Order: sequence, then structure tokens, then C-alpha cells
Amino acid sequence: MKKELYFTISLVLVFIVLLSSVKTTQDSYYKYYKKTEENILKSSLDNTYNYRPLRIFNTYTGFETGYGFFGTNVSSEFVISYDLFDNNQKQVDHQIFKLNSNEGSIRFMSLNRVFLDRLTKPEDELFVKYVKIIMQEISKFIYNKYDKKYSVNLKVYLYNFPSLEEYGKGKTNVELYLLDEMSYKR
Repeated sequence: MKKELYFTISLVLVFIVLLSSVKTTQDSYYKYYKKTEENILKSSLDNTYNYRPLRIFNTYTGFETGYGFFGTNVSSEFVISYDLFDNNQKQVDHQIFKLNSNEGSIRFMSLNRVFLDRLTKPEDELFVKYVKIIMQEISKFIYNKYDKKYSVNLKVYLYNFPSLEEYGKGKTNVELYLLDEMSYKR
């Protein structure tokens, strides 16, 4: 009896994982390509996935993300901000760095890995130079965007979420951890 119960629970979990994977892939596809048409597969998945006990389970366990709450291969998000300064070193503007196209944003997100590796390779001189070159190219892009009128102070932040222990004690605010910064002026 126990083996049958474990087997049944295992099958249900495999079904939930597969359903969640297909559903999140489908949602990503529709969102990225801005598709709105309905079809039998989409409506069937939506109806099955929105079954209340299943929805609560997926939200609670993190299955709805496609990776799970503690997914090991989920890259951290970084925030790149910049300040613009005039010739008198007076701050003119502060912006969060963003790209205008989906394709550019997705390619840019691959840089997350570089900044994440920066945390684990602080002593690797060659890698630090590599990161500086990337930051210099981003700064140069911003500098040219504003017709070379302003110097650029670029900062890379990592989100610092509260730990589970801190969250249990009431700390819910997310902080930004300064990872690196550089100034650029030609």
C-alpha cells in the first residue's frame, strides 16, 4: 500500500512539473511574440492550470516560475544605473539603463552571468579587466547617446533580498548592493 501511495504521489508531481513547464513555455512564447489568439491547447492548459488547488500548490512551491523557488541555475538580476554630469561636475540626470528592443534586452541579460562571476572571481586580474571593458562599452554607448555632452558615472547593483530568517523577522525591503562602478569621459 505504501509503495502504491509513493508511486501515485510521484506520478502526480511529475505531471505537475510537466504541466508547469509546458504552461510557462507557452506563456513566455505568447508574451514575447505578443500573440493573443486562442487555440484548444492554450485554453485546455489555462483551464487545467487554473484549477485552484493546483494553482496554490504551484505558487507555494515556485513551480509556476519554471525553475522552482530555489532554482540553482536561475541567474540573479542586476541593475545598471548611470548619472550624467556636466563640465562643472554638476549632476544633470540619473537613469536606469534600459534597451529599446526585446532582442537587445535578452542579449543584454546574458551579461548577468559576467557580473555574477565577478562576485566569485574578485582576484582574477584578467577577468576584472574584462568586466571593466564591458562597463566601458556600456558607458561609451550612454556617452554617445547624449551627444558626448556629459560624463557618465556607471554603477552596477545586485539585488540583495532578505534571507528567509530576516524575512521571518519582518524585514521585507529589497536593497541594492553596489557591485562595481566606473566613470567615463572622453
